[in-house]
Amino acid sequence: MLTKPEATFTLVGAPFLEYHPVVDLSSGRLLGMEALVRWQHPTEGRIAPNRLIPEAVASGDIGPLTRWIVMEACEQACRWSPSIQLGVNCSAQQLRHSEASKAVSDALERSGFRAGQLTVEVTEDAVVDPDASADLRALSEMGVQLSVDDVGTNWASFEPFKRHSISTLKIDGSFIAGLQKDEGINRLVVETVIHMAHSLGMSAIVESVETAAQVEIVRKFSADAAQGFFFARPMSSADASEFAAGSEVAQFSLTEPATLMRAHAGPAILRLFEVESVQADTGRYDGDGSPTSTATSTSTDAAASTATDAATADGGIPIDADASTSDVVETATGHEGTEAAQAIAADTDTSAGDPGTADPVVDDADVVDAPDPEAAPASDSDPDLSAHSS
Repeated sequence: MLTKPEATFTLVGAPFLEYHPVVDLSSGRLLGMEALVRWQHPTEGRIAPNRLIPEAVASGDIGPLTRWIVMEACEQACRWSPSIQLGVNCSAQQLRHSEASKAVSDALERSGFRAGQLTVEVTEDAVVDPDASADLRALSEMGVQLSVDDVGTNWASFEPFKRHSISTLKIDGSFIAGLQKDEGINRLVVETVIHMAHSLGMSAIVESVETAAQVEIVRKFSADAAQGFFFARPMSSADASEFAAGSEVAQFSLTEPATLMRAHAGPAILRLFEVESVQADTGRYDGDGSPTSTATSTSTDAAASTATDAATADGGIPIDADASTSDVVETATGHEGTEAAQAIAADTDTSAGDPGTADPVVDDADVVDAPDPEAAPASDSDPDLSAHSS
């Protein structure tokens, strides 16, 4: 591993990364982690994501920030299991200037991270932009996987996706909220994109999944994987390393929120979770951690329910797996003494300290990407770098 150069920024403060799990919808297994950039200001604390990216563009920091993200994520992911995919976002602006491929090439060379274990996420706009084609081709020739983020928001032609060897389509989270209605445009969009992706030999990932009902619907639509608070919140780099390292791959319940189901999983993994409020009628997971007004499940209920899942294989453990009810991992109510569990349980932000070790609380907005800053202003959200072009 080569020594990396120190990143310098005009903005006051320092960036740090959090990671959001990607879960296999057929088995509940952890497939990958998407890197999300955060910023810690020395006096203002954590800067909201919808403010960070526009300020980075205005200050000229967007290029150095992109390079830092790719380098830092690759170095941290070197400690993960080789089966866990790393996802990073690159902007259309970087692609147009052939800076994305250089940033990725430098990061792979300096970190020693495997190209095939890295997925670069871009937007539909970047894929259809002729000025970005050369850099997309360069990334593909390195052996890096390419994923199109926020699919469905502008209905670009799918033909360029195939031309650029896109391997994965990520369906925008804005279409997921209305899925529980029997009819509607959201269901049509999600099902259509999944079927089109499969017809082109691509995988389909659904973003912003928050309820058991949504998981059930997208599984019926044959989606390959999902992200969302139903499975886990974005986590610190230290927690992600514990979570993704080792020979045993984490396995999530597909019917109970924030619940792991995996034979012989250790306590280091347990501390990342707590039992969240669940509505008895819909299974809705209250993503902000606050109690709901309806009946909620207890940790005992969650453990009993996950034990049933293990026996039926509906909760994520295959029928032929060597697991019993004693192997079911319940959520971390018994590990609230750890820093991560305390932070989540208290719903307080510990990010005011060292950005490299803090485990700040994540709002719902933290996992929703913002639109292009040159477009009309939008509501608070979490812009990733792929949302950015100029």
